[in-house]
Amino acid sequence: MMPIWFTFNLDIVTTYIQDQHEDCLYLNIYVPTEDGAHAKKQGEDLSDNDGDEDEDIRDTGAKPVMVYIHGGSYMEGTGNMIDGSVLASYGNVIVITLNYRVGVLGFLSTGDQAAKGNYGLLDQIQALRWISENIGFFGGDSNRITVFGSGIGASCVSLLTLSHHSEGLFHRAIIQSGSALSSWAVNYQPVKYTRLLAEKVGCNVLDTLDMVDCLRKKSSRELVEQDIQPARYHVAFGPVIDGDVIPDDPEILMEQGEFLNYDIMLGVNQGEGLRFVENVVDSEDGVSGNDFDFSVSDFVDSLYGYPEGKDTLRETIKFIATLTGWSC
Repeated sequence: MMPIWFTFNLDIVTTYIQDQHEDCLYLNIYVPTEDGAHAKKQGEDLSDNDGDEDEDIRDTGAKPVMVYIHGGSYMEGTGNMIDGSVLASYGNVIVITLNYRVGVLGFLSTGDQAAKGNYGLLDQIQALRWISENIGFFGGDSNRITVFGSGIGASCVSLLTLSHHSEGLFHRAIIQSGSALSSWAVNYQPVKYTRLLAEKVGCNVLDTLDMVDCLRKKSSRELVEQDIQPARYHVAFGPVIDGDVIPDDPEILMEQGEFLNYDIMLGVNQGEGLRFVENVVDSEDGVSGNDFDFSVSDFVDSLYGYPEGKDTLRETIKFIATLTGWSC
């Protein structure tokens, strides 16, 4: 299920797993060294274009900047696995990938002042602040910064458009296959999973301040090695509504128009959500009608429980799916 560019870099991940270090908050900057073979020089006459081929009239001054935020269920991943050189070369843009804290170290929260959470998002915001202040030294245009990501990366980008902490740090967003409204974008029960972790490492005390103090005395390896499983289609450790970085429920913030300060492109990828139904997919014959019905029912039951009107919800999802090409 992983793209080729991802699997080609698995050896890098193996190295990181064997030699992990908390000194990880770095970013990678890919700068094109030339403007491309077809780039027109500034002021060059374009009247000889006969229309047979597209002419490249990209600006030869400061280059636009694209910042990629990786996914990984808020639990894994690194910007170092993404080779930004191809996009930088063909797009004549500066491409930046970054790291941010993930899992327990990036998103543990008690839902109160003891551990507010969202440290991973703050890492992203700090990286954007550094980029905004310094990208000019690399030939980048600090007034043309686009942040993009897919899956969990997309939900991070979407959340950043709703946070006042990132205001003015970027101008456009590309959100692929996820958003702040996805069921796995925000953790609405942070203290539940923090207490599960605390139980596993001997810090099961009622007072959240005492619990966090106890967790701080544990080694980082002991904390990250604990297996805390979230409910299906949700996350155990992820962004939380803290009244600060994420001031309110994303749906409310969107209704208030918080995201309108940005140019936003939304989209989905081929095979969207396939990994959730891969056990019923036949690569040659597609998905049978019965398997499709089962997958939709399982999705509704796992995500929403058994609400009143769940049959209507199932039929609505099936109807939308057939409209978008999931016919059986």
